[in-house]
Amino acid sequence: MKTLALEAAYRATAYCVDLPAGGVCLRIGEASPALVAALAACGVGDWAIVCAANPGAQALSEAENARRFGELYDCLTAAGYDGWLGVNLADAGDWPPEPSVCVPGLARDEALRLAARFGQNAIVAGDARGVPALVWVE
Repeated sequence: MKTLALEAAYRATAYCVDLPAGGVCLRIGEASPALVAALAACGVGDWAIVCAANPGAQALSEAENARRFGELYDCLTAAGYDGWLGVNLADAGDWPPEPSVCVPGLARDEALRLAARFGQNAIVAGDARGVPALVWVE
């Protein structure tokens, strides 16, 4: 559910990803040359960061979030995707770190379906320009 408070929270978050050449923290609307290079090396343009933690912005236990992440990762693997592990970190430190995965080659519509399956409000996605966009699940 899109609200001004949720949008502000998602924009005040660092989306940290372990790229093959090293870690990077992505920000909504800010291009990442490191991400552009990683995508080019994979020969893909579309990408998405997906998460299964804290569905509907309702905090779950660390153990439950870990279980959900494992299920998400298994879904991606079964569909033939390989991703870069990451973590979403709230700037204010008032929300627990959320495990995520950045998936090169994952189309936005497919990422949105996966996010909906795991009760997520939004994803972070983009193209070969490496500019993260906040995309709401409808």
